[in-house]
Amino acid sequence: MTRKRTRSINVRGDLVGEAEAERLHIADDRTTALATMVFGAVLLVLSVVVLVTAVRLENGGNAVGPATVPYVVGSALLLVGVLTVVRGRRDMGVWEVSDHTTSQDWKRLGLLVAGLVVFALVVPFVGYVVAATLLYGVTASVLGAPRPVEMFAVGFSVAAVVWLLFDVAIGISLPAGPWGF
Repeated sequence: MTRKRTRSINVRGDLVGEAEAERLHIADDRTTALATMVFGAVLLVLSVVVLVTAVRLENGGNAVGPATVPYVVGSALLLVGVLTVVRGRRDMGVWEVSDHTTSQDWKRLGLLVAGLVVFALVVPFVGYVVAATLLYGVTASVLGAPRPVEMFAVGFSVAAVVWLLFDVAIGISLPAGPWGF
């Protein structure tokens, strides 16, 4: 006898927690599992593209060269893609549609896309660190972070570390903006 199990959180619920997902009337359904499988398939296709590109690159006889990072990224994408498809497939048959299942939150998606567009437009003028800090903080706020002000501080820290890694360790300059970072 197969026993159905319910899950109280989905992709959005994973971000906001079980209690907040219940308060926002976020429910799981088969659409979430299908979307998970589609996303995993996209990651698999992307991993194949990256790995094929890596095969075509040469390391010039060195252990580490231009093909090393694409191999690592492609392998990671492949692993995450397979795990995502497996999770979606596993969950496909166990979801029960709740009475309070709502349609996708297009406003939230629109705000996230707008944040990415604004990031791309302002990064040449204000620099990577400031633009990434704003993107991180806005994204966390839109996704329901309980303390948005702290998210801006975390965003600044992450952006500063990434900027330092690229600029100092790797030697690739990210847009600095008028403040020099």
